Amino acid sequence: YAMLELRSPEGGQGKPNVTTVRKLFDEALLIDPKHGPAYNAFGNLERKEGNADKAKRLYEDGIEANCTDAPSVYHGLAKLHLSLGEVEEARSVLRRGLALFDNKHNDDTYNAYSRRNENVAFLAHTLAMIELNVNNNAPEAKKVLKRGLWHCRNSPQLLLAMGLCESRSGNEEGARDMFERSLTADQRHAQAWQAFGVMEMWAGNFRTAKTLFECGLKNSPTHGALWQAYGTLESWKGNISEARLLFAAGIQKCPNHVPLYQGWACLELRSGDVITAKRLIGEALTKDKRNGSGWLVAANIEEKMGNVGLVGLILRRGIECAPGDVELYRALAEHEINRGKIDSARELLEKGIEINPLYAPLYHSLAELEARVFNIEGLARLNKRTAEMFPSDAMAPALPPYTEKRMQAWGTKIRHGRSAKIPDGVAALAEKIGVEYTDTTNTMSSIVGGSLEDVDPETLLNSMCGFGNEGGDGLMMFQDAPDVGR
Repeated sequence: YAMLELRSPEGGQGKPNVTTVRKLFDEALLIDPKHGPAYNAFGNLERKEGNADKAKRLYEDGIEANCTDAPSVYHGLAKLHLSLGEVEEARSVLRRGLALFDNKHNDDTYNAYSRRNENVAFLAHTLAMIELNVNNNAPEAKKVLKRGLWHCRNSPQLLLAMGLCESRSGNEEGARDMFERSLTADQRHAQAWQAFGVMEMWAGNFRTAKTLFECGLKNSPTHGALWQAYGTLESWKGNISEARLLFAAGIQKCPNHVPLYQGWACLELRSGDVITAKRLIGEALTKDKRNGSGWLVAANIEEKMGNVGLVGLILRRGIECAPGDVELYRALAEHEINRGKIDSARELLEKGIEINPLYAPLYHSLAELEARVFNIEGLARLNKRTAEMFPSDAMAPALPPYTEKRMQAWGTKIRHGRSAKIPDGVAALAEKIGVEYTDTTNTMSSIVGGSLEDVDPETLLNSMCGFGNEGGDGLMMFQDAPDVGR
């Protein structure tokens, strides 16, 4: 009942009655004080309501009660720590949970054994993602994943995560093997199709990437990120009409996937249609004003339209709505530098570093600023800070972890039409799913049973909010939108 109220508030109200939900959770735990999902859901509610201390007590109570489905409680507590910026505490919680279930060898039934393996896989995946995405430590993430795969060798999620680690380490062949294994285990695993396709796209293997995206969309036509990636691929290839069609089709299938609007807006901006780009990004910000990249695109559009005075206002509004997106601070700092406001720019860059001290481009921008005004002492202090924060030269723009020889080889292969032949593993997957992998444009219409034939981008654009606001005054960017995702 509590979960139903959270998902579909009684009386059609937009926000659930939190008081009622709390009472329901309390009653559930009185009836069964070892019910793990209740502790987890109750803790998640309090975390989202901003009651971190109460959420922590609920998670810890669930752990102390040795409750059922305990991995979800460990996971909830780890997410709470992460939301507070306590990465080490989150890792510690997950390691405790992993050790607990990893050492339970006395289960005497198949169901208990299988459930324990699933628990280990779940916690291993969460811990590995922290190591990979928060700490950027692919080797440590791989260690954790190998531990999980020992218990659950065909877990699609663990195999996908291992593929991401291999890709991050520059081992493309190892990544391909893991992605293929993940998709063999579950061909409906949309994230695996997306990750595999994006890796091939970045490597210049456009034909293979196209096949992977089509396979993914045939299995999961409502996965917005696949439409976005496929549209981006076609735009990279210069197929503007095809890219526009894919973005429009993706929005029809996934109307709440905000990055699709942003991707389409960027496509129109590059094509010179700033009015359409403005309309699209206005729709994106109406749906989710807390997405920082949307405000960056909006500022870029106004700059292209010559509305320089609005750029700073938009970026400041973006910081208000998405204070954790440090790229907004960097963009606004560049805007302030162009206006000659050096102190303001320095303050913005310092604030960005305070929010995310591991985002190297902020240090690079601050170093350029100090060098521009010949602040030798400030530059020396910054060099000392970066040396303490980063193991290598953080003042240089970040590059992928490839050697110079590998980068040269990568560029040579792309220039010569790298990998014209689709890998055997990908071809086998495509054949199994029923997607032809010929490099022709008409294959797009077969992705989801010919649904692209009914897509009209112009009609879709006309139905969006902001239609008709073509005066270039930028006011569309500032309309408030209802909060989402809470």
